[in-house]
Amino acid sequence: MMIRRKQTWLVWLLAIVLIIAVSVTVFLQIITRSNVPNLAEGSIEQHYSQPGSSLVQVEEVMSPTGNPVYRIYYPEFQGDESYPIISWGNGTGATPDHYNELLKHLASWGFVVIDSYSKTTGTGQEIAEAIDYLTQENERSGSIFYEKIQIEQIGVAGHSQGSTGVINAHTNYTSGSRIKTIVSIALPDLKHCDPEDIYDTSQITVPFFIMGGTRDFLISPVSTNQLALQLTASNTPVMMGMAKGAAHTAIEGNGGNHRGYLTAWMSYRLLNDQEAMKAFHGDAAEMMHNTNWQHVEQANMTGFYK
Repeated sequence: MMIRRKQTWLVWLLAIVLIIAVSVTVFLQIITRSNVPNLAEGSIEQHYSQPGSSLVQVEEVMSPTGNPVYRIYYPEFQGDESYPIISWGNGTGATPDHYNELLKHLASWGFVVIDSYSKTTGTGQEIAEAIDYLTQENERSGSIFYEKIQIEQIGVAGHSQGSTGVINAHTNYTSGSRIKTIVSIALPDLKHCDPEDIYDTSQITVPFFIMGGTRDFLISPVSTNQLALQLTASNTPVMMGMAKGAAHTAIEGNGGNHRGYLTAWMSYRLLNDQEAMKAFHGDAAEMMHNTNWQHVEQANMTGFYK
């Protein structure tokens, strides 16, 4: 009898282990699928999800004490060409490593992308200071960025806490007046923000793109993103979309569901890319009819180009 009981116990244990293993495998498959959307062949979203034409270089900027301050991704410089800036804001606890492939991707499309090593970017200070740094490097004759920056074409984009930071960089800092467009990704509900990170979208005066995910239920739900759009000034161009199946960290790594339209938006706003514009401009905009995206809304997107 004791032998039979032991055998029965082992059978049940093996069954439980098998169930857990299968459940974990299925869960990981779901997560993976949600981060790799089925992009329509020939769509604008698919086009800008592919790597750009530029080879990408990476520069690490160190402090006098040897600590990393910025990581800069940039197109391999050719001749006397210059490039727009994208200043990136990290999510809570994140560093450039969390977004490495995405930021390389943006640089391949012709942007100088700068990301600080700060893990708390919600105030916008680090994002604004990064813009100041590249502006100064553009004027310093010994810099590899000397006269390589289009200082009149500056965009900001950030994830989670960094998405509050890019808004605050624009509204609360002197260099913010030079920002031409803002992209928030997984914008936190205000109840999740520290007092110094509180943002106010009614103060935004430049084109604003709000990106979220339908599986981001707690931190950045649909209602939070809709409120951000609704509170934006009545004359500010603004667009919002929630990537189908995307969770809060979907932007990490290679950008997942968000990569294509993020790249297209920056190309439209900072490079005056008229093909990219078709994804967002007016009622016929591709994004408005894209089944990969839900809760797509826009305001003041007709008749506004740059």
